[in-house]
Amino acid sequence: MERTEDAARGPHPPTRDIPSGVTRAARAPRRAALADAMVLPAIAVLVAVVLYPTVRAIILSAYHDDLLDPGATRLIGAANYGRLLDDAVFWVAARNTVVFTVASVSLGFLIGLGLAVATDRVPPALRWIRGALLTPWAIPVIVVAFLFRYMLDQQVGIVNFLLVHLGVLRSALPWVASPRWAMAATVLANVWSQTPFFLLMFMAALKGIPDEVRDAARIDGAGPVQEFLWITVPHLRNAMVVASLLMVIANFNNFPLIWALTGGGPVYATTTLVLYIYQLAFAQFNIGYAAAVGTVWLAVLLGLTVLYIRALGRAPLEATGDA
Repeated sequence: MERTEDAARGPHPPTRDIPSGVTRAARAPRRAALADAMVLPAIAVLVAVVLYPTVRAIILSAYHDDLLDPGATRLIGAANYGRLLDDAVFWVAARNTVVFTVASVSLGFLIGLGLAVATDRVPPALRWIRGALLTPWAIPVIVVAFLFRYMLDQQVGIVNFLLVHLGVLRSALPWVASPRWAMAATVLANVWSQTPFFLLMFMAALKGIPDEVRDAARIDGAGPVQEFLWITVPHLRNAMVVASLLMVIANFNNFPLIWALTGGGPVYATTTLVLYIYQLAFAQFNIGYAAAVGTVWLAVLLGLTVLYIRALGRAPLEATGDA
């Protein structure tokens, strides 16, 4: 019976095996659509919390918008940007931003590099030192600000106590309350807080230096200084560039440390651009002018970000060339 039915149905059509590559190609568009759909919520959040406020701030910078006089809001074009040229506080804040950033990044870079090189070959029993040196990075910035505020206090601070008793100072200095010393105190606190970042970046980069390269340099008669200059520094170049640019951007945006430590004073001695924008917008309620200052500040940060992205893009190529 079964043979008769098979004969009546006729010959079976030949079967073809579908190549796996064709199946994957057919599924690729669906996977791409699914990936795009999963990214959409993140894009929506970025548009809501980043893109819209940025565009809104740029638009506001073209208006005279004072919350103390809401009826006088009007379009004034580039007048707010022209006002920057005659604003002495803006230029003081810009100078303070550059001084704070350059001093913090330079000192943190040098100290972090020195500590990384010094602890690179420590015995296993002393490796806990690395963890101890990274501790400041784990402490919240607000805590660091209040810690240094008490340490540098003129009356009860431990820093003044030690310097006076060691004979370095004749009398206690008002580190935070003096226009002469406030920036130095702020930089000191910031360097203590961010040096572990440089240390961590350089420690990781040092582990990528092949032992064969070090051994070959020593066989050729290279001393510690030559080894550092011709072996260590070239292999750390990418880490140096990336870490420095990241910290420059971070210090341009550093608000909580300065605000909690000095409040931008005394007499604008530690007021940076980010603090000046805050004071304009939330103390003087001059929203339009604050938006103009913020737009200029944003342009500077975008320039630094472009430098960072370019450096990051070149890093793999240079690393390959070094290897």
